[in-house]
Amino acid sequence: MYRTAVCCVVCVGLWTSAASSATITTYNRAAFQTALSGGTLSGQDFDSLAAGTVLGTLDGVTYGASGGNPIVTDSYLTSTTPNGLGSTSVGYFLSSESATFTFATAITAFAIDINTFAAFEGAYTATLNLGDVVSSRFDVFPNTSTGQFLGFTSDVAFTSVTISAVADPGSGATYAYTLDSLVYGEAAAVAVPEPSSLVLCGLASFVGCGVWARRRRVA
Repeated sequence: MYRTAVCCVVCVGLWTSAASSATITTYNRAAFQTALSGGTLSGQDFDSLAAGTVLGTLDGVTYGASGGNPIVTDSYLTSTTPNGLGSTSVGYFLSSESATFTFATAITAFAIDINTFAAFEGAYTATLNLGDVVSSRFDVFPNTSTGQFLGFTSDVAFTSVTISAVADPGSGATYAYTLDSLVYGEAAAVAVPEPSSLVLCGLASFVGCGVWARRRRVA
């Protein structure tokens, strides 16, 4: 787990949800790395945990899987070496299965990498407890041809995010998946200035610019 701050706002998408009147700003993976203008973020890359660890609540985040329990796995493609997050159902999240993250403290920023063969925009959604629904970006992992990214901020704090697969509008197919590089926290500027070394580091090694392992992808 880490805690840091990032700088330079780069907005990619913006809309207001009628469900909660929240303004949601979406990002691609590269933009999220340089976004949030000093916001304070935490993260979990699952790499310090042993493969096979079943997750419940860890560091203020409660992990859930609709078809089983979330489990740390080293069997699939990840955005940081060696581990990602799957489900005890079959080792990964089935296309019919949702993954839920519930936060002890309300947050305004969330991002996660999705390992999948789905190659269309919006293959997954993140549903907030507020009622807002955010679509993923078809944003491939470096040096691969697959991958999705969910990254966004909200001007209304939220406490849970549920990720689900969406049917391909062409074929009707849905795709199984695993997850990696969870990032969450406060998008607003912090009151106390952060050391410059923290401002300059951050998500670069955690979302997109770390070591990208070439492992077996989810079928």
